[in-house]
Amino acid sequence: MNTVQEILQKNYKDLLNHNIQTAKIDSEVILANILNTTRINLITKQDVTLNKEQEDLFSKLVERRKQKEPVAYILNKKEFWNENYFVDKRVLIPRPETEILIELLLKKIKDKNKAYKVLDLGCGSGCLLISFLKEMHKSQGMGVDISSNALEVAKKNIELHNLNNRAKLMRLDLLTLHTKDKFDVIFSNPPYLSSSDYAKLSEDVKNFEPKQALVGGFNGVLYYKKIIALAQSALKKNGYLALELGDRQYRTISKLLQDHSFRILDKYQLINNEIRCILAAKM
Repeated sequence: MNTVQEILQKNYKDLLNHNIQTAKIDSEVILANILNTTRINLITKQDVTLNKEQEDLFSKLVERRKQKEPVAYILNKKEFWNENYFVDKRVLIPRPETEILIELLLKKIKDKNKAYKVLDLGCGSGCLLISFLKEMHKSQGMGVDISSNALEVAKKNIELHNLNNRAKLMRLDLLTLHTKDKFDVIFSNPPYLSSSDYAKLSEDVKNFEPKQALVGGFNGVLYYKKIIALAQSALKKNGYLALELGDRQYRTISKLLQDHSFRILDKYQLINNEIRCILAAKM
């Protein structure tokens, strides 16, 4: 039997040989999960000896990582806004930059006790809707997605976070969606990759994550046209629209927002100067 230190060193090298650039962090996260501890706490367990069952499970999971399967799918778990969410290949893995949408909204919303009615378009795992509702305790929301598989995952997460009484789900196509309801907040992280951007993705993403949740038509802006037009009629006056964008899309989308009577309140820029998230208000 190997100690924590020995098994990590061996598998770290093994993953590196399989071209896994995040070999160290991946092997540590997988082992921490098996030992029911945190990655940071592994430091204090370097001399702990694993039993056969733990070693076998670790080898099995590392084998999946060698095939480029993302760690979040291997462990059925991803952290978002300081909470854990269930994920599998039916949904996109939540990304840290998507949390910025919640940050931008909370910066503008002074009273967290206000009861907002919110709509999440293309909700996937439900992490965005759930995280927002956990911050806004009196608000209610609806998550919409075209994928019944994704909605099954979102339902599981709503139950996991005890939000059955405040979060509802509906299977609807964003491109044909109409609603007579009025909302205070609409947010969306829609499929925004162009066909050519999708072709350049790493194997981890391309071979495992749902393509339907990634590609937004030939040039990537297909869904924004519909979302912004819908938000113009479905948002109350001064209501908020928070969007995550793809690279090189800000100019097109800011023009769309302007044409539909929105003003941009805030934006989040990456180190490479690409604008990834924007917050707009309906005039």
